[in-house]
Amino acid sequence: MERQARISAKVEHARRVERILQWLGWSVAVFGLVGVVIFTVLWAGGDLSAEQAIGLLVGTALATVMSGATAYGSGVNVGLGAERLDLAATSARGRPETAAQGD
Repeated sequence: MERQARISAKVEHARRVERILQWLGWSVAVFGLVGVVIFTVLWAGGDLSAEQAIGLLVGTALATVMSGATAYGSGVNVGLGAERLDLAATSARGRPETAAQGD
């Protein structure tokens, strides 16, 4: 039974990590959007040249997309792993303990 408790704890931990990573992915998207808006305002106000503004806008957009997608995708992957582990643990509960350990 100790083994099942460990697996259940790991599944719950993975689900918490999934939520955090997905939240982080959305947070990066929001911060990137705020950055794009700020750079656009600076450009419109004349504080940045067109070359500087375009470089900042493109760089911010690309960095935001890549890092946000990476964090969000990692969260989804951790969640899928948790579901697979939970399914494997559930099916192992139905078998005798010796057979489950031999797999």
